[in-house]
Amino acid sequence: MRLSLHIDRPDARVHSEAAIRAAVARSAYPLAGAEARYWAAPGWQVLEQGYDLPDVYVCSVEVEASGDTVIPIRCPLHDLYGFYMVAGGIRIGTTDARAVVLHTNAGHYRLSYLPAATYTCSFAAGIHHIFYFVAKDSVLFREPSPELADSIAPVEALRARLATPAVSANLSMAGVAGDSIQRFLRHPGSTYLRRYLAIQTLVITLLLQACEALRVQFAAGQVGAALATRMRAYIDEQVVDGQDVGVASVARRFAVSYAYAKVIFRRHVGRPIGGYIRGCKLEQARRMLEAGDSPAQVARYVCWTPAYFSRAFRAKYGHPPGQHGNFISS
Repeated sequence: MRLSLHIDRPDARVHSEAAIRAAVARSAYPLAGAEARYWAAPGWQVLEQGYDLPDVYVCSVEVEASGDTVIPIRCPLHDLYGFYMVAGGIRIGTTDARAVVLHTNAGHYRLSYLPAATYTCSFAAGIHHIFYFVAKDSVLFREPSPELADSIAPVEALRARLATPAVSANLSMAGVAGDSIQRFLRHPGSTYLRRYLAIQTLVITLLLQACEALRVQFAAGQVGAALATRMRAYIDEQVVDGQDVGVASVARRFAVSYAYAKVIFRRHVGRPIGGYIRGCKLEQARRMLEAGDSPAQVARYVCWTPAYFSRAFRAKYGHPPGQHGNFISS
């Protein structure tokens, strides 16, 4: 089986063929000819059924959690993943829990160029079903596609739409995408050749649907709006709390590239992210000076050197911070 996402809990892996067959028999979608892997630990169990083809790897993952559950996973390859939530919901985050890399819920999907790393998957109590694919570096998914009305392949079109090794907007599975996945899960094919053709058709359909959905969202100016709003709120909060926030730390917090953070913030907020952070710090500094804090205290709080703070404050307000009280009283 292709080394794609896998659960990083070797102690929970079940190797008993009888137990694996029993888990498949209990599955809502037992897939003929799939390679099955099964994990069981206190509070959760996971069944994976995957098909490893030359062009693509597809996998059905069923998770049963008796309570709020966190499962460690490892992604050994930086590649394009399509995560489709058939039931329940998933939240993938960094191992230090400082950033959410991807989250989606039932009836929705996201596409992501997921960097090779270890992550945590969080699930609420209940049944969760994820269907995902990884398009391999093959001619089938890299050659020009007339269906896209341009001379690039589906994978390259998605790369252009995403604009960065990051995560797409939360897209709806309603219609062709959801129907195609359900049809495949119910009838994957009784022979290898039929499964091969069914999987090729399914993944091409999903790629083309995703390209079109992202194209429509870009045209409507929706992609990145929610992310930019969260970035703005995070910056405001960090500045008020006296944290050393910058473009790089914002990009890390939201698991996007430095360049993408700048582009998406300017597009949806209307200001450069660096300028917005500077403005927030100066506004915080003004409030603190008016509350009686000294320029040195304020400079430390906004994480600037006294000299830089003095220059920035003078450029903004026309006088040095030490004289701000005089201007307020006058």
